[in-house]
Amino acid sequence: MEALENICACLPEEISRAVRERADSLTELRLRPGGRPQLCFAGSDALLKAPLAPAAFREVAARMLEHSLYAWEDELKQGFFTLPGGSRVGVCGRYALEDGRIGALTYISALCVRVSREVRGAGKGLAAAMLENGGLKSALLISRPGMGKTTLLRDAARLISKAGHTVALADERGELAACRAGVPTLDVGERTDVMDMCPKRLAIAHMVRALRPDVVVTDEVGDREDAAAVLDARRCGAAVLASAHAASVQEAARRPALAEMLSVGAFDFVARIEGGLGRIASLEAWRGSA
Repeated sequence: MEALENICACLPEEISRAVRERADSLTELRLRPGGRPQLCFAGSDALLKAPLAPAAFREVAARMLEHSLYAWEDELKQGFFTLPGGSRVGVCGRYALEDGRIGALTYISALCVRVSREVRGAGKGLAAAMLENGGLKSALLISRPGMGKTTLLRDAARLISKAGHTVALADERGELAACRAGVPTLDVGERTDVMDMCPKRLAIAHMVRALRPDVVVTDEVGDREDAAAVLDARRCGAAVLASAHAASVQEAARRPALAEMLSVGAFDFVARIEGGLGRIASLEAWRGSA
């Protein structure tokens, strides 16, 4: 897997070996200077025996950042950057404040690497439900964190594109398409246009008006600005496929922004992941009650 190899190329040999041994189930790798590396899986984790020396941690961070904090300055202000292959690296450390906002990063104290997975066929059931009877329905994909929502979204976008529909992908964190210089490095479909590293509320509005897509795909909607963008896309005639953190339909319906989207019919059904990475446990038509 290319994404995993891009991660391992930045790691000391003993950590790289442990990552490869658990590659099939690994969701995140968490690194802290002087701490034991933490391997995270769906519902569990494991700490390696040997701590990561501060100097080794700094070298890992430097390799991931291609030895330049300045080249990633805008992304780091948002708390993350994306490796080739689509793996997102969350960053914690000391930040300077600029007019009350997070500014330049002074040093890094933790890295959280979310392993990107390109699994062809993973989104087959989701795409089929959206394309049922020759139409194009809207769907909300929900699960707890780290259960494979991004993997399913990516493959569903590919399959919907393959079926002949134009897709607009709002890739705020650069995880869905993993663009490098504007070119997707992961397969999101030949009829898919990507706007990456831009707040989804702005990207969705721009693409709906500039590109006239059949369907808009985005990840991790959650606040009222996201809801407004999704509802605007629906009013403009585009279907929407989006994801959100929620363990159940009932939990999703209790969150104000998600409840707003559901209550006005932004989504025709809710797909829930449970029981394993990327495994859809239910497809529930939304009928206005939870």
